[in-house]
Amino acid sequence: MIGGADMGRRTGWLITLAILAWAGNMIYAFGAPGGWIKHLSPAIVAAALLAYVIRHGGLRYGGPMMLRFVVTVFAVGWTFESLSVLTGFPFGRYHYTDVMAPFIGHVPVFVLPAYLVMGYAAWSLATLMLDGRTVELAPQSAWRTPLLAAFLMVLWDLSMDPLRATVEGRWVWIDGGAYFGVPVTNYVGWFLVTWVMFQCFALQLGQQAPRIVPGLVQDKGYWLSIPIAYAAFAGEYLLNPFTGHGQSQGFVNATELRVQEIFTSVAMIASCTLIPAMALGLFRALKTTVAERYDAPFPRDGRSTGKATR
Repeated sequence: MIGGADMGRRTGWLITLAILAWAGNMIYAFGAPGGWIKHLSPAIVAAALLAYVIRHGGLRYGGPMMLRFVVTVFAVGWTFESLSVLTGFPFGRYHYTDVMAPFIGHVPVFVLPAYLVMGYAAWSLATLMLDGRTVELAPQSAWRTPLLAAFLMVLWDLSMDPLRATVEGRWVWIDGGAYFGVPVTNYVGWFLVTWVMFQCFALQLGQQAPRIVPGLVQDKGYWLSIPIAYAAFAGEYLLNPFTGHGQSQGFVNATELRVQEIFTSVAMIASCTLIPAMALGLFRALKTTVAERYDAPFPRDGRSTGKATR
């Protein structure tokens, strides 16, 4: 059995990885278009978040179940991305540019790890918000957690898509869109696709016995790292208005916009979406810590009680 101190040593660096992802994204805001910083920063963020997902998910769900999560995310993500590039459903009509090479069919290779790291962060934050610090998925959460996790993914994409598509030109929306050149259908499709991912994973979790992880419920670093990792990309979004380039972007839906205007708008959006979601997650983690400490004893198997997690 793993004691609290041992578990703390095993999970303490999860917060470090989440903070490293923040730092990597903040560095991105200082890079010139096409410069070396724009290449170094994504490598730092990807390495930090992939290591985070492997370690965090492995502790909570175990290797086999995390492998199922990876396969589910990759399969669903690649299928719907390919379908939309070819037919326009469900996101809308778009295509990726050569900036995103290499490709698997019509989908960039690097899109799939992005689905994985943000999908896991959104899923974990949704479970924390709804059920508190519990290892297992409560029966009533088998349907509500996928819905909330999909909504959290949409909140992230509200900031990400205008920057990566409209500003950086990594993909092109053929018919444009009302939201900084991005169509509303993108966000409807984003919710649908990520909900399918999460619902499939929830059904798989329901087919296995709850995993017993002694000491994990009590470990602060493990749970506090979740909202920090989820909002890591806000590090770039909030800095862009102060460090970004203000050159003319050209026409977006027949209107010429300056990049600085998009940067400022996205920073405000992130401040009203990603940051509050992170704050709520931090509050939920700290609140359950207090509840478990004073209202309920810790079970020896590491699970929390109903009183402690509500």
